[in-house]
Amino acid sequence: MKAIVLFSGGLDSILAACMLKDQGFEVVGLNMITPFHDCSKEAKKCAEQIGIDLVIRSFGQEYVDMLAHPRWGYGSNVNPCLDCRAHMLREAKKLMEEIGAEFVATGEIAGQRPNSQKVHQLTLLNRESGLGGKLLRPLCAKLLPITDVEKDGVVDREAQRAFSGRSRIKLIAYARQKFGLKHIPQPSSGCALCEGSFAPRVRDMLRHKPNPTLWDARVLFCGRRMRIDENAYVVVARNAADCKMIDKLFADPARSNCALIFPENYMGASALLVCDDAPEYGSASGVVSEELQRYIMTACALALRFSNREKFSAVPGGPTARIYLGAGSVVVPIKEDPAVDAIPIISGENRPPKVKDAENAAEREEAAQEEE
Repeated sequence: MKAIVLFSGGLDSILAACMLKDQGFEVVGLNMITPFHDCSKEAKKCAEQIGIDLVIRSFGQEYVDMLAHPRWGYGSNVNPCLDCRAHMLREAKKLMEEIGAEFVATGEIAGQRPNSQKVHQLTLLNRESGLGGKLLRPLCAKLLPITDVEKDGVVDREAQRAFSGRSRIKLIAYARQKFGLKHIPQPSSGCALCEGSFAPRVRDMLRHKPNPTLWDARVLFCGRRMRIDENAYVVVARNAADCKMIDKLFADPARSNCALIFPENYMGASALLVCDDAPEYGSASGVVSEELQRYIMTACALALRFSNREKFSAVPGGPTARIYLGAGSVVVPIKEDPAVDAIPIISGENRPPKVKDAENAAEREEAAQEEE
């Protein structure tokens, strides 16, 4: 008989899989990638070590929609843990039905996580996932109401455990004594939504865009994010990797309206100006409005301030940047304290911005570096 185990590669999911495998089940791990968390590489390595198959699936826009409007709210930061868990369990239910598995199991432990693993929350997840009595938690099953798979004799309740709370001492001892596990993964949520330093970016996105896209979520991981006003923000690269990521974000047809600021005659930081006034992807028309001019000049000034002054201060005629808008681009002079000068009508040129070679990449990285 087959069993699905939500499998992150953490200690709890490893133990749940090992317990069921030891009880004679053919275990299939399910690892879920979200826009804010990817532990698939570690999960794949751990699955190979304990000898189970692993299925990896990804969430996209539906996860961002859930983040923007969680039914059960957020944790201490912007982590919608209950909604996220229910989302994953529903995906596990689909896989269970696809491959003819008997039930779904998780490594959840009663009382371990305050935002999603209290007993009443575990009961709520049974209902919200649609799994009901086919959801088993082997590590704490004896502390929870009996499930249908235990009543029907599919699973031996006496073979399950009664772990509870946040301490890992007994778990680690059980892992080593029962299954001979030598490598014990360190505890970590891994999800960016749980990080206090990342939460302000997410809150800013949700405050100004109630229905964000997957593209908007991807921008959160790039560079320095600074809001100009209620209608616009700018992302300034910190290094060559950020420059490349900004280039890719701008080249995405699914992007929000934005403009790319690319250093033209000096090595420095690229920037991405996101505002509704910017032309849509591929648009080749348009005179730049006065408001968009102000946004662009502000974004250019910020990009210049986070660049190495030695790289642009001695440039004949002063530094310039190429501004990509829609399908066109224009070169404009820029300064750290800009006056709003008129920007010409954009040209039809569409040279793809990129880091040309390894030497330039290293130089741009040095130019854009800032001591944290």
